[in-house]
Order: sequence, then structure tokens, then C-alpha cells
Amino acid sequence: MEVLSLLRVIAGLVLVLFLPGYTLIQAMFPRRGELDEEFDTLYRVTLGMAMSICVVILIGFVIGNPSLGNAPDWEGISDGDKGYFQTFFVTALLLLTTFLFFIIGWYRGAYPWMANIHPSLARAPPGLRIESELAVAGKYIPAELLELQGLKHDRDNVKKKMKEAKLRKRTGSSMMKKYYDRKEKTLLADLADIDSRMAELDETLNRPGEGEGLSGDVTQDEPVSILAVPDVESDTEESDTEESDTKESDTEE
Repeated sequence: MEVLSLLRVIAGLVLVLFLPGYTLIQAMFPRRGELDEEFDTLYRVTLGMAMSICVVILIGFVIGNPSLGNAPDWEGISDGDKGYFQTFFVTALLLLTTFLFFIIGWYRGAYPWMANIHPSLARAPPGLRIESELAVAGKYIPAELLELQGLKHDRDNVKKKMKEAKLRKRTGSSMMKKYYDRKEKTLLADLADIDSRMAELDETLNRPGEGEGLSGDVTQDEPVSILAVPDVESDTEESDTEESDTKESDTEE
């Protein structure tokens, strides 16, 4: 019983202090790295907790309005002598709000892992050309293709950071130069990892099928039938024999 009550407390804290705000942040900023390049997850968690408190306060203002009257008298669920600011109604509205924010975030492409459940659930974040080309056309988007688009975005960001590091290394002090030297090496390692992963995904998405790839570019000529080739040697032999016969007939005459 103590374990059950502990689980209820943990679930209630997560529902009140995390889930509504986190799903709201996901719906507002669906693209990874949109809040910050390095600490995007940390920003999402902290903003999610702050926004969850705001959502709970707004829900409390709405259902705590005295003009709504008393709640229905459901035995074991709600008390008819009180208003709607009770555990059941607060929990139900928080779950409904979280589900609504989750659906909006999914529609905007905040959850690309949904493609692993079913291909029709794949959505791309706004701003990516793949959404207008595939999603609007009614085709599903493979999870590998979504990851490849995200890696291209990350690769561009790493290149921008490398340019900034080189510029600051030239104009900074000796300590700053050492710092940006280490940062440049880290960025080069990140760039190599991104390139290798992009190569793997590109190979997965562009596997040559039968008759495709390099072998598909080779065109074979039509086979030449041996019977169709004229027998040149036999013709020359026949002509030689005819000439010799005519010479013999001339000599006899």
C-alpha cells in the first residue's frame, strides 16, 4: 500500500510539475536545437517545469470560478457540496491539456520517433523542405530521412561554430586561443561523427536494387548469333576451286 501511494505521489508530481509544460514547449518549438544548440534539452526541461506551473494556475482559476456552481455528487470521485476545484477534475483537465499539447506537438513534427510506431505517424518539423515535399503530398516520411535532415541542420551549425572559433582564436588572448583550439578539435570530432552517420543513413536510404546502381548503367549489346555470321573461309575456298577448274579446262583445249 505504501508503494502504491508513493507511485501516486510521483505520478501526481510529474503531471503537475512537468508534463503539461513540457508538451507545450514541444508544441511551440518542435525542432531540435531551436532553443539552444548545446543545452536544448536542459532548456526544454526547465521551461517545461515553469510552464507546467503556469498551466496549473490557469486551470485552477478556470475551475475554481464560483459561477460554475457545485460539482456533481459522484460517490468516491467528487463532492457535490464543493466546487469543481477537486482532485478528479484537476487531474482530468491536466491530462486533457497534456494530450492536446502532445497532439499539437506531434502535428508540428516534435516527435519523429512516432514513425517507428507506424509510418503514417511520421511528421517533420516546420521549416524543413521535406515536409512540403512529402508530408503534404500524402506520403509517409521514413525515420531515417528525418534523422538525415536533422543531421544536415546540425552539420551546418557545427560549421558555423568552427568559423566563430577560428575568428575568436585570431583576435583573442593566449588563454582564449588555447580554449578555442580545444573547442575546434571537439567540433572537428563532432563533424566527423555527423558525416559518418550521414553516410550510413544515405547508404540505408539509397540502396541500389536489382538492375540499379553502377551495374544498372552498363548496357549489354545484343548477342550475335554465330549462325548469322557468313562463312568467309568457305566462300574463298569455293572461289579458288572454281578458278582452278577453269584453268584446267583452258589447258586441255
